[in-house]
Amino acid sequence: MPSATSPFKPVAAVWTSTEGSMAQQTAITRWPNIVQGMIDDVENTAATAGPSQQDTARTIVQSLSKMKNEIAKNQPLSPLNAAYGRDIGGFNTLLADGGNYTWHASPWLLAECYMYRRVATIFAASSDPFWKAYDVFKRQKDETFAKSRNAVEELAMRYINVTDKVGFASSPNWSEEQKMLFVEMTQVALWGNATDLSLLSNLSLDQIQGLQGAEAILKSRKNIVDDDTEDVWRYLSRTPSADRRIDIVLDNAGFEFFTDVVYAAYLVRSGIAQCIKFHVKDIPWFVSDVTPDDVDSLFQHLENHEIFPDRRYLDPLIQQLHEYFETGKMSIRQHPFWTTAYSFHEMETEGAGIVKSLSCSSLVIFKGDLNYRKLTRDGLWPHTTSFAEAIGPLGKGSGLRILALRTNKADVCVGLESEEHVARLEQEAPGSAWVRNGKYAVISFSDGC
Repeated sequence: MPSATSPFKPVAAVWTSTEGSMAQQTAITRWPNIVQGMIDDVENTAATAGPSQQDTARTIVQSLSKMKNEIAKNQPLSPLNAAYGRDIGGFNTLLADGGNYTWHASPWLLAECYMYRRVATIFAASSDPFWKAYDVFKRQKDETFAKSRNAVEELAMRYINVTDKVGFASSPNWSEEQKMLFVEMTQVALWGNATDLSLLSNLSLDQIQGLQGAEAILKSRKNIVDDDTEDVWRYLSRTPSADRRIDIVLDNAGFEFFTDVVYAAYLVRSGIAQCIKFHVKDIPWFVSDVTPDDVDSLFQHLENHEIFPDRRYLDPLIQQLHEYFETGKMSIRQHPFWTTAYSFHEMETEGAGIVKSLSCSSLVIFKGDLNYRKLTRDGLWPHTTSFAEAIGPLGKGSGLRILALRTNKADVCVGLESEEHVARLEQEAPGSAWVRNGKYAVISFSDGC
């Protein structure tokens, strides 16, 4: 946490006890349901396993059931077993510093990260190699992606058609047409967790080159409450693109990860980036976050003709993606900091060199709600607080170029231009629904200057 001498403005974090907050709703309602989903998954898997694995499964279910009961009864957050990871010391320090945190009376970010880290220790405690390496969320991630067939095939078609016809050169063409395509593809990455493309403008090449494309993009951006796309484009267009590296700190697996990979392919093919580094989680995290195994699963699913029978556009896309990974234009990175309970305000002190690494990147894209919450310290900032201020030490003077792509599903949202804008949104989606229901979003940029 920031010290008393920190130059950055302190902010109160949202707690699970904050009346009427999404944090409170999550702790009381969603967490027990999520844990029950884990229990059901383990029992379903164990039903077809051998006797030894079934015995281990019963132990795992007992531990998960104990945690579910603790949540329901608002019991204290107990220390984690430090034998299951060097990062656990950080969790236990935060718990000790807080004194008497309970499930329904603790900082939301800490309690939620604690829950998923505790789940990981439950599986890590198993002596059975199968359960020790088990991803309790994999079944859900795979099933959800398999249901996104139409959206996957449509996005593959749009990508191949547009990038083939535009005729990208080795260096980007900073024309108005390319700017509109950048806006469109950035929105694909933004709305990727919607599992459909209904909020996008669905441009053809001809539309991109004409007035109709500009109008369609403008309409599709109406639910973006903080939209810094123009600032990102200006930054990219005025800086050298040779050897430009872009990092993407990923959020969800499945269709959203597919949209992220397509977005990355566009950035490379257009010449905007020379290489993309994807940052994944070390352990199963927040139900659907991308792990290294999910990267392999993505290609296994895309190459499955039963799940995706229309190969006209998928096959050339997959070939291109394999080439990018094989040549190092795309690569996967891991760091244990991403699965700690620290906000990104503590990245310099707790991240073991990660800030130094990211400072070598021309642009760091943070995907999704959790990354946004960590960027802003999950704070109850006034909505008109600038994004650069809310991200504290990663903002002004940091030298980091940060872009957050996030659909609003929590209590924090900053970057709105005025109180009048906030009031209009409250009329449109009362009760702060625009901050929580996932139908509104932000594209927030800080140039680190």
